[in-house]
Amino acid sequence: MTRPLLKSELQAQRSRDHLMKQRDSFIAKHGEDLGAFYFLLMLIQTQGKKALRRGDVAALRALAHDLHAVYVKHTQ
Repeated sequence: MTRPLLKSELQAQRSRDHLMKQRDSFIAKHGEDLGAFYFLLMLIQTQGKKALRRGDVAALRALAHDLHAVYVKHTQ
């Protein structure tokens, strides 16, 4: 028997489910590669906006670093 999920666990699960639906929607609309790329861009934009509102410079630098790493990986 499993215990009921806590409110925070339910919220995290719903958030993951919503993101997976968005990812599947992007992939269905644009194809596997381009859909995954658009989903990645959407995530980076969302997390960047949240970090900017918080004034979290370290998170913005980490996002810029990660985006640059993706660029380098796919252009070399």
